[in-house]
This record gives sequence, C-alpha cells and structure tokens, in this order.
Amino acid sequence: MNRRTTNIASTKIAHFALLGGSLLASACLTPESTTTSDTDASSGTTDPTAAPTSTDSGDTDGTSGGGLEPTTGGGIDPNGDDELLFQQALALYNAADYAGADPLFQQLYTTYPTSARRDNAGYLHGRCLYALLDFAGAGTAFQAMTTDYPKSVFVDDSQYFWGRSLFRLLTYPTALTHFDASLTADPAGTYADNAYYYGGRTKFELADYAGAETVLASFEAEYPGSSYADNATYYLGRARFAKGDPAGAKIALMHVFDFANSIYLNDATYYLGRSEYSLGALPAALTWFKDVVSKFPGGVYEDNALYYEVRIYVDQVDCPAAVTVLTDLQARFPGGTYTVQAQDYALAGGC
Repeated sequence: MNRRTTNIASTKIAHFALLGGSLLASACLTPESTTTSDTDASSGTTDPTAAPTSTDSGDTDGTSGGGLEPTTGGGIDPNGDDELLFQQALALYNAADYAGADPLFQQLYTTYPTSARRDNAGYLHGRCLYALLDFAGAGTAFQAMTTDYPKSVFVDDSQYFWGRSLFRLLTYPTALTHFDASLTADPAGTYADNAYYYGGRTKFELADYAGAETVLASFEAEYPGSSYADNATYYLGRARFAKGDPAGAKIALMHVFDFANSIYLNDATYYLGRSEYSLGALPAALTWFKDVVSKFPGGVYEDNALYYEVRIYVDQVDCPAAVTVLTDLQARFPGGTYTVQAQDYALAGGC
C-alpha cells in the first residue's frame, strides 16, 4: 500500500505508458517447480534467456478500511436507514466477514439510489468480491460504480482493484488499462504505488521485458516509502535477466537483500545463481544455488537449484561431485522434470 513521500508529476504518468510495447496473448502464474522448466537444452557455461515463470505470492493488499474514506456527497444522517445499513456492512467488512458484508453493500446500492454512501458501498461491494476471490464479479462491481460515479473519490481505488481482478484472471492487456486509469484518476492516491508497480509487473507477465524494466527501474525513486519496493526490484532483476542482461539483473537482485523480510529472498537467490551461470562465473553461481537449498529448504526453486549444481559440476568436469548432487536430487524429487534433465545433462557430460 502507498507510503509515498513525494508526489508523482503528470509527466511521469506519460512516462508510465502502460499500453506501450508488444503484448503477448498470455503468461503463467505457476511457480517454477518439478513440473515447470525454464531451463535450456544447451551445454557448457552459456545459458540463453528462457521464458521465466512467476508467482503472485505476497502481492496482496490490505482489505480492511472504508470507515475513514470520504464520500462524494454530504448530508449524511447518522440515524438514516442507509447510514445504519452502511455502518452495519462496514463493521462486517472490517471484521473480514466479506460474505456477510457484501449483501448489505449491494442492498444499499440497490435500495438507496440517492444515498451519499452509495459510491462507497459500490466500491466496497467490489472489494468484498475481490477478497472472496470472485474476480469476475469484482470487475463487474467496479465497472458499475465507476460508470455511475465517474467523479467519485473511489474511482482510482476501483480502477486499481479492477486491474488487480483482471490480473488475477490473467487478462493482462486489459488489466494494464485499469492500472493506468487508476494513476490518471489520482496520481497520489492510496494505491498509486501499487498501480505503478503492477503496470510494470503486468508488462513482465506479457513478456514485454523492456517495458517492464522501464517502469520498475524508476519505481523506488518515485515511491521511496512503498512496501512494494522489494517486489519492484526483484521483478526488475527478472526483466533484465529475461532480456539477456544478467549483469544488470545482478544489480537489481542484490538489492532485494536490502529488504530483510522480503518474500523474494529465495527467488532472488536462485536468479542470482542463474545470472552468474549465464556470465560463466561458475563458482559464484554454485554458491548461490547451494544457498537456495540450504537456506530455503522446501522452496519452489530447490529442485531447480540442485539441477544447476549438477550442471556446474559437469561443466567443471567434477563427476564425483555431480553424481553426489544428482543422487540427492533423485532422492528428493524422484521422476521430477529437473531430475530427468539433470540425469540427461550428467550423462551427456560423461558423468
């Protein structure tokens, strides 16, 4: 959520250019694992850029709030039926009872067309559905609210969560338009930093790595206090790696370690190993891959890292070490994609 200390200028919104660049049809949100390979079939110390996959873990927004949000109209009667209904719904919403709150917000929206709380209720209806993982329904709710109240103070938030809903539905090109609309509606809004980050993140999912790099490289300067800073620097590293700049990727990925509680420490460690491997720095790469296994046991990159350890030992013509790691990989992930690839690589390398 936004913790900005500076205002974003209108020129920065033009710079954001969310819809620029080439857009691919789809992307994947599945973590790398034994079932999803991003490795190449090459041998030696070179490692051409492969199509990476990604996760959405940790990229969440708080769902509480609403009571302190302003309304677009005045004349609220604290004893009015609409206000009592709104406060009842809001209490449930703030208690995270979204299933209980949502019908009440819908009731207010339908029954009280002139209520000063109606736009707020429409927005929170969408937020309830988003929290309940009904992303298609949330998009419909945000569309209705922004259509009925194009000048509401909740338009920027609605556009942002509409974009997030589409992002969760993997409808990336359309999601971009709503992140852009959120920033246009209020460049300094509550979720402005989130919308900016997700613009870059969505470009990454669309394999527009140059576009993602442009957005994410400027993120921390634009939003120095944002809780999304580690997310942005990690995906900046991923974008650079994917576009064939492992040296630049290293700079961004090392910055992730400046955020001690980042959810991306495991991911950054793995891709630092990949970056070093791409640069032919085998000892450095081996250190990073060993860190993945020892520091993040059970993580989504454990089998990937063991596979690369096998590759490095084969590349170094150290068959005994390669066989030792391969045996470990076979025991941990019998029959896995990376296990099979490691076996093939060791065999091809004479081990």
